[in-house]
Amino acid sequence: MNTKRNSTMATCLTAILALSPIASFAQATTTFSGEAVALRASAAGISLSLADTGALPSSGGNLSTSLASLNVLGLASADALKSTSSGSGTSSQSQSSVANLSLLGGLVGADVVKSNSSHLQR
Repeated sequence: MNTKRNSTMATCLTAILALSPIASFAQATTTFSGEAVALRASAAGISLSLADTGALPSSGGNLSTSLASLNVLGLASADALKSTSSGSGTSSQSQSSVANLSLLGGLVGADVVKSNSSHLQR
């Protein structure tokens, strides 16, 4: 009788040890984050965000936005503002770009400005 009880306990312990990694994998959930903004500026208490995707949902997905051109009182002008943010599988990435950027009436300028970021979960 004692041998049968030990055998049953050994079988139960083996099942628990074998199935516990499956239970821990099932509990792990991947969450995503990201946001892309082509142009963000603030001066004199005024804030400006253009081609802003907003925050990526924690469940992932794809967000994209663009703006053909802008001119803010000659202080800032730009063309082809574009932003994307996405998350799926084990990675998130965000990109933004601006063409023909001119700030402060041309004091600061660039033909193209690009930004890329990514994260890979390991």
